[in-house]
Amino acid sequence: MMGCNMNEMRFLEIKQDIFGKNNDAAAAFRSARKEDGMLYIDVMASPGAGKTTLLLTIMAKLRERGSQDLAVIEADLESDVDALKIKEAGVDSVELNTRGVCHVEMGMVEKAFAAFGSTSYEYLFLENIGNLVCSADFDTGAHVRVMLLSVPEGWDKVMKYPPMFSIVDALVVTKCDYLPLNPDFDMNALKKQARVLNPDLAIFAVSARTGEGMDELTDWICAQRQCILR
Repeated sequence: MMGCNMNEMRFLEIKQDIFGKNNDAAAAFRSARKEDGMLYIDVMASPGAGKTTLLLTIMAKLRERGSQDLAVIEADLESDVDALKIKEAGVDSVELNTRGVCHVEMGMVEKAFAAFGSTSYEYLFLENIGNLVCSADFDTGAHVRVMLLSVPEGWDKVMKYPPMFSIVDALVVTKCDYLPLNPDFDMNALKKQARVLNPDLAIFAVSARTGEGMDELTDWICAQRQCILR
């Protein structure tokens, strides 16, 4: 009787990309939104970094510049609190409840976007789940990925969550009006380490409350739309 040699070891290497289906859908979505003339921005951050407040300020700035066709996909584990804030500001918003899932996948984005119907937009924002880990792994079909880091969180998050810093196009340091209250926040060290991970990273220091840096950030966002329309 022939049996298995217990001393013989065999290794099977599985090379299938588990993100392949999601990435293919993301690429198709990104291309379609470009054809629509729409800039799609994924905004990521930990809970409480100020995503909704920043988006409301950015959209007010865009409106001042003549862009009225704006929309937001609001991703949350539960509730529609932030989506209602966006709607109260007169901006189209769709709530995307993940029901406990810690990240947003393309299937979720596609369903949320379909809820807008046939309306055309210049700018579409995804306010991603409050998470600095899982969100970095999933392509949501965005043209631009932006990360927020608030001053109260501390500058050392760049060393604790390097994957997030390495995949985004811009780092927005929010709540800079708190800098006088947080003397341990080392802006120079943050910028230096962030650019070790991501040499081409655009970095903005802003306060939605005081307006500091918001014009520069809005300039950058407008420039990104011009780039995708070329």
